[in-house]
Amino acid sequence: MFGLHPPEIRPSAAALLAVGRSDAEIASVLGVGRSTVRDWRHAAPAASLSAICPRCWRRSRAIAFEPGDYAELLGLYLGDGHILRIGRSLRLRLSLDSRYPLIVAETASLLARVFPANRIGEAVRDEGHTRILSVDHSHLACLLPQHGPGKKHTRRIRLEPWQQAAVAIAPWRFLTGCIRSDGCAFVNRTGRYEYLSYDFSNRSSDILDLFVGACDHVGVDCRRYERHVRIYRRASVAAMLGHVGLKA
Repeated sequence: MFGLHPPEIRPSAAALLAVGRSDAEIASVLGVGRSTVRDWRHAAPAASLSAICPRCWRRSRAIAFEPGDYAELLGLYLGDGHILRIGRSLRLRLSLDSRYPLIVAETASLLARVFPANRIGEAVRDEGHTRILSVDHSHLACLLPQHGPGKKHTRRIRLEPWQQAAVAIAPWRFLTGCIRSDGCAFVNRTGRYEYLSYDFSNRSSDILDLFVGACDHVGVDCRRYERHVRIYRRASVAAMLGHVGLKA
């Protein structure tokens, strides 16, 4: 079925099908005919996708590939997450600030929704200051293909078309994941004035670019620096407050 197209078409088509994109949207993103996409959809009905990896189409433990949840998970991973090999499987670890138990609880719930057949682990590090949530799954490298050797800021970080589609559907969820993992909301004081601001810090220039791109998509005005992005314009802060909220 996929033999007439480049090998990377298969995972991209599978993932776009899994996040609910229309035949026309998938055809436009991948540069194939709508009839081809229709044939792929009939060959892999949505009901069966929970039993296979939505990217490589191999059998795996259940994965709930909903675009909003995925966009937030991607933001969490890019912000302060990493993947390591544990025996024959892979482990995703997300580092969160212990001062924000609600964020920790909601992130654990997110992982449970995305990986409903897997146990969510939790550990305390840095004398109680850091909570690390983890989940083991053999297809993590499929869902987060930015995984690779070394630290994220030492390698190129580019989203694949199906990831771009998920972020385009749920840009606020992506920004939420970024802020919750490697960002903050704080009161900026200048003389007698004080105002709420948001900041996202990362050593990867590529990841900062992705954050700025999502801000542009939703109309949030931000200022890019070498290792962080600052949001302080009143209307943009109000939008962030309404969609992302405060860290709490």
